[in-house]
Amino acid sequence: MWRLSLRSVRHHLPLFLGTFISLALGVALIAVSAAALVATWDVTRPPREGRPSVVLEDATGTSHTVFGGDLDMGGVQTVLVMAGVISAFVTVFVIAGTCAFGVALRRQDMGLLRLVGAGGPQVRRMVIGECLAVAVPAAAVGCLAAAAVTPWAVSGLNGTGLSPAELRAGPLAGPLAGPLLFAVGCGLVIAVLGAAAASRPAARVRPAEALREAELDSRVMTVGRGVMSLLLLLTGVVMVCLASGSQEEDAIPLALFGSLALTLAASSLAPLYLPWLVRMSARPLERTRSVPGRLAAEAVITARLRTASLVRPVLAVLAVVGIFSSVLATTGAAAEADGRSRTIGQLVVEPTAGDTLGEDILDGLREDPRVSAVSAGASVDLAAARHHEIWQGEGLVADLPTLARTHRVDLIEGDIGELGAGEVAISEEFSEWYGYHPGSRLTYGLYGGEAVGARVVAVLDGGSAVPHLVLPATRAGAPGPGRAVVLLHGAAVGSASEVARELTERFGGDRVRVTRTDQWFDRSAKEKDRLDDMVLLVLAGPASAYALIAVGSTLVMSYSRRRREIATMRLLGVSQEQVRRMALWETAATTSVAALVAALVVAAGLLSYRSALRATYEVVPLGVPWGALLGLFAACLAVSLTVSLGAVRRLIRRSDIRSDSDIAVTPTAPRSAPRRAESLTDA
Repeated sequence: MWRLSLRSVRHHLPLFLGTFISLALGVALIAVSAAALVATWDVTRPPREGRPSVVLEDATGTSHTVFGGDLDMGGVQTVLVMAGVISAFVTVFVIAGTCAFGVALRRQDMGLLRLVGAGGPQVRRMVIGECLAVAVPAAAVGCLAAAAVTPWAVSGLNGTGLSPAELRAGPLAGPLAGPLLFAVGCGLVIAVLGAAAASRPAARVRPAEALREAELDSRVMTVGRGVMSLLLLLTGVVMVCLASGSQEEDAIPLALFGSLALTLAASSLAPLYLPWLVRMSARPLERTRSVPGRLAAEAVITARLRTASLVRPVLAVLAVVGIFSSVLATTGAAAEADGRSRTIGQLVVEPTAGDTLGEDILDGLREDPRVSAVSAGASVDLAAARHHEIWQGEGLVADLPTLARTHRVDLIEGDIGELGAGEVAISEEFSEWYGYHPGSRLTYGLYGGEAVGARVVAVLDGGSAVPHLVLPATRAGAPGPGRAVVLLHGAAVGSASEVARELTERFGGDRVRVTRTDQWFDRSAKEKDRLDDMVLLVLAGPASAYALIAVGSTLVMSYSRRRREIATMRLLGVSQEQVRRMALWETAATTSVAALVAALVVAAGLLSYRSALRATYEVVPLGVPWGALLGLFAACLAVSLTVSLGAVRRLIRRSDIRSDSDIAVTPTAPRSAPRRAESLTDA
């Protein structure tokens, strides 16, 4: 059957071209993501000698030496892992769809093989052989493309500022060989699995299919596909429902992967609900009695498998990019909104020279008659001993009563008083994670210092304004404060801008920068939006480009088998302009329906995640990057319209020639029957 598979690929080259391009690009994307991730592992880290450390003893009596000053590559590694997951998901989505679509478009050919004596197992082996004949060179091309692109991609990643250290891509024979082999293996496995799934319906094609003239969908949903779709739907619903009642750390994977499961279910069940959606959207066209509009509506409703295949890549990229980017934006928006709502002070004072505020500036602020309170906390990196391990994070050295005046801090347990030596306050999340309450003892230490035993005196809910550990303001070895929040009183509250200008002139603009709180949050939000845009570019940029190419290749596959349909329309008197407008309406309908389904999936996951954030933040605005998503939808629509018009223009020229010679109504399958029968006998 191998020779028959090779001949089939050569004979239907336009049909397999989409699978080749999609798989080659998918392998390249996976390889580039893996190579960039490997580059983060190979970063030269500072030696432990000379770095500050602290020795802590856990509850079992085991001593742990913890070093500070290490490079934190967790953020960029998380972004690259997410980018790889998105690329792999879209690749699986597209390859499975193109394999199934290719088999659905060749039902007559499969029926002809069955008619000349091919059994179901032989047809399955032929379909898998076709996919391997395409997958092997596609994987090779993808590896070559990845080897050429990886240095540029890593250099571009360095330019985003997401990595705290410079990344370098290894040579092809060195560290880069592993990611390439991994990508090749993933590509071949994805191709074989997609072909195996598509070969099952191909093996069940009846010999009578060879005698059919109209390419109608006889069976759009098999029992196995229906069961798998329902399982995916149930899994997605359960994960999304669980996300709404989970902690933020647990809600993120539940919302993301629950939305991915819903996307797969929506794709699998597409032939069942798409005709109804398209008919609803086509009602305005039917009322206008537009011939192209009605032809497009009937074509989309009748050819359900073809419609589902055209919807899948658009649905995949919009749903995946939408949920990942929206979860990221909502997390940032919630933290920023919570910080705004909890900050009561009207002014923020920052140093313009150096990293900390001097004591003379803080004393001058406190002595100003217009100032009611000045909260100047210093962020510190520390480690705390848990029962069997060490927790590393960020703490705050601050005067707790003053902090509670400039920020809205809710007391959960204990008492908000001035922290003495050997006392700490903890956040509500820290208390829930590790079981600490007022009266509990914990051991912590600053890097470069000694371990300190402390008693928990308060459990606080301060949102983003209060870290997990608050240390007493008299803590020795703590750095100076990086900024101060000033609470005004009396008439000064209404003239915060004037007070900020006067304080800047008093202390000198070369030493401090005094701004209103709302202006400071606006400036911080702009910087965060810039970083979020960089993350979104890394996450969604390659996958979006890949999906756009997949959309075009799927349309090429579709129109490669519609020559007879276009020729029949021309014979019945449909003008060339009407055929073109029919293609435009058909493309616009499928793309719009895909965007609608993707929006429903994203809304389900995002609303569930928003409910989970309400347990931590009081104000949780929805953060949806409308500009990026609308731009991606417009790009999908533009690519679809361009490819459709080009394919229809080519088919019209060929169909007009065939109409004159009456070739358009002659079945094409029997012409290749003797050759295929001979090939089957040889196999």
